[in-house]
Amino acid sequence: MKKKFLTGLIAAAALLTLTGCQSHKTATIKKTSGVGSVRRTNNTDRKFGHRGGSESNTNDSNVWNSDKQDKLDDFFDEWADTMDQEYDKYDGSGQIKTAAGEEFPKDFNRVQVNGKKVSIAYEPDGRGNNEYNVVAIFNYDKDQGASHITYFFAFHDGQPIVLVDETTNGDYVQAKETANKDLINGFNAIAAGKDASMPDSDKDSNESDDDDNDEDTKLIGVFVGLLKSGDWFKDGLKDGHMYYGTDWDYKGPVDGYDYITANGDPTSYFWFKQDGDDITVKFVNPGKGQSVAEAPMKTEHYTVSRLKQDYYVNSGQKQEVNGYVKALKPVEDAN
Repeated sequence: MKKKFLTGLIAAAALLTLTGCQSHKTATIKKTSGVGSVRRTNNTDRKFGHRGGSESNTNDSNVWNSDKQDKLDDFFDEWADTMDQEYDKYDGSGQIKTAAGEEFPKDFNRVQVNGKKVSIAYEPDGRGNNEYNVVAIFNYDKDQGASHITYFFAFHDGQPIVLVDETTNGDYVQAKETANKDLINGFNAIAAGKDASMPDSDKDSNESDDDDNDEDTKLIGVFVGLLKSGDWFKDGLKDGHMYYGTDWDYKGPVDGYDYITANGDPTSYFWFKQDGDDITVKFVNPGKGQSVAEAPMKTEHYTVSRLKQDYYVNSGQKQEVNGYVKALKPVEDAN
């Protein structure tokens, strides 16, 4: 069945393609010696999130108050350390802009949650007439293009919820509840007036046998899919149209490579092969005005350690990525 399914690809002689911030006041989580650290601004317009002063009251009956905001800042700082990512934090003044050009809070009027238009707004005390009342916004712009991760800590029907947005284009901002259990548990604890901290990293060591160089090839495929085109890859998994194959058995530059495909034309494939810590990725990269058949093959190299650092650090990330691995279907199931 696989040979019949791939006939069109060979005939086409082609293989795959996947293919800042405006001025605002922020408190930025910056990398220091490879880890994150919170640097808060002294902004007198900021309603919550600073130490001391008459606004800080641990007995405040508000859904959200300055004491809880301070705890969230500290917890998110600790979490960012484990992720080795740089985040900007919205401080309540102006707009915070993502690499995709989104500006919050202004663009909350374009937000959909799980594909449904909702009312959402920045409400620093957690109260409002919106379906989602946002008390904190953190944004991380990745190194490539419009890729970013933006978190909205909010209250929905009076209950804490953490939304994540990784939208890179389109008329709507597509947000959903994060799958990161560490963020969920931390925010829930803080909203309840408790302290929150990251779990001991040693507890995660028994959850996976991922410390050697011979990684599960499906796991490596998921890493590469997230790196190359995260939205495309996750949409395919969600729709049930993302497939995995091993040991490509046609002669050519990807002979023996493993691969992932959305079961479409050659532009829905990428091939990868691991050699120790090195991962070789191959795909077709059409230029302007080029057909798929005319497009050259492109080769890129990544390391297992870099991919794991980006996508497989803490328990929340591991749970999310392992879910993607399970959602991959064998290529033999493709129609």
